[in-house]
Amino acid sequence: MSLLFRLFLVGILVSCNRNDSEKNLKQPVLKDVKPLFEGENLFENELSKIDNNPKLVEVTSLEYLSKEGETYVAKGLVEQKNGKQDMTLKKLSFKEISKNGNEISCSYYYIGIRKFASICEQTDLKGAKLNKVVTKSFYDDSGKVFFSKRISGNPDEINEKNFIKCTTVNHDDKLALKIINQEGEFETRFQGFAENAGKNYLILGTKDYTSTVAFGILNPTLSMLKKNENQYLGKKLIVSFSVETDANGFTFQALKDIQLVR
Repeated sequence: MSLLFRLFLVGILVSCNRNDSEKNLKQPVLKDVKPLFEGENLFENELSKIDNNPKLVEVTSLEYLSKEGETYVAKGLVEQKNGKQDMTLKKLSFKEISKNGNEISCSYYYIGIRKFASICEQTDLKGAKLNKVVTKSFYDDSGKVFFSKRISGNPDEINEKNFIKCTTVNHDDKLALKIINQEGEFETRFQGFAENAGKNYLILGTKDYTSTVAFGILNPTLSMLKKNENQYLGKKLIVSFSVETDANGFTFQALKDIQLVR
């Protein structure tokens, strides 16, 4: 993937005026939030442009469950040109939820195929106290992180705080890319069938990570897999799915189409 990328620096002027009748009253002082490094506003502007671009198309991975009970899912924002065959990844988001409820979510931003910024949020529950840490990192043309900043505190109050400089952190996007691309341990290989709460499920994945997709009527491919489960165990499948919510508020992955990779 390739994409010409140009950045424009925007200067922001903030001015405050007071009415003559308020001259003797003490007014709160509006402090300028100065950039923590040269070009920070430029980077933040590009993050905002990607997040607020209505033309970008969202793609979603299957939701995977590890052997240890951790949940993984990834979503991407892509720019499409000339149909689905020409897509440029602009943002990739990844979420991991541990079995004890702690959560890590990371978003990676791209220029072409190069990561230029990342934002990671970690939420930890210790007893009755919930703490959130947000770390932003920025990368140069070689892919090396050159600056990181961080805020932490109560999730309800964290937006009122300012970032401060911290030790540089390189947020690796390899796991998220594997998930969204269904590669390695996240390949969609046939693992069998299951039934729960009146729904039939196709089990996909590997010995390390699995995902379940609900289905209704047995189409020819599902029928073939059902009749010859042992023969097709481990075979790679291409699946198309949607995320649905039933009348009870239960969210699940619903199968739309399936193909066996020959």
